[in-house]
Amino acid sequence: MIDFAEFKKFFLYNLVVSLIISALVAVVTVLTGAFTEIAGKVIFTLVMVIIHSLISLVFIWDDERKNTFDRLSFFINVLFLLIVVSFLTSIFGIWEIMPGETVWDLYQTYFIIGFASLHADILSKALGKERYIDLIIFANYFFMAVVVLMLQPSIFIDDASAVLGDFYFRMLGAAGIIDGTLSILAIIFYKLYLHQHPKVEDELSEDGKKRKGLSIWVWILLVYLLVQIGFPLMFLIFGLAFRSF
Repeated sequence: MIDFAEFKKFFLYNLVVSLIISALVAVVTVLTGAFTEIAGKVIFTLVMVIIHSLISLVFIWDDERKNTFDRLSFFINVLFLLIVVSFLTSIFGIWEIMPGETVWDLYQTYFIIGFASLHADILSKALGKERYIDLIIFANYFFMAVVVLMLQPSIFIDDASAVLGDFYFRMLGAAGIIDGTLSILAIIFYKLYLHQHPKVEDELSEDGKKRKGLSIWVWILLVYLLVQIGFPLMFLIFGLAFRSF
């Protein structure tokens, strides 16, 4: 178990040291009047250290106020792993160990994995209530995995639309619609279950016992799911409309 108090302290010290070093590099650069490529890379590296430290601190502070680490433990563990991997990827990109295009492709994958972990963690809160809800969630996990895996070739293959073909993306759109629909159904049925069992704690709320409303993470997920369902349908509608002319 990670001691997040020590983790927070580590990132605070890391932030302070990074600010001091970046200031020293900037002062030396100004005094010498020579902004070399190496100096630029050093400063950019320190900026990445600061950004990743601040992102980590935001989640640590959120945990102190809302017990995020306990409520969304799987998502948080994946997120912190992605923060570490993201930092290494940014350093490889800055020092040209890895091509910039590959760095951008990897960051798209990190975003997808991060959102999928949030998606899966939120859905897990509704497990164990009713068998039909469990079946919906397990089916949702399957289509979620399908969407994540099908997105990877579209990210890493150059001119993916020509290589993969139109039917591939139509299958991806269909899988995304099913994924989003199952998620929304799972949340609706979960809320109906809570309405019928008022003494059960709502794990999707900001405060399960007080039921002050859905957590901000659930709202973010819902907006994402609506977009995931809406965009393929919009493309389908526009495509049919243009074919009719």
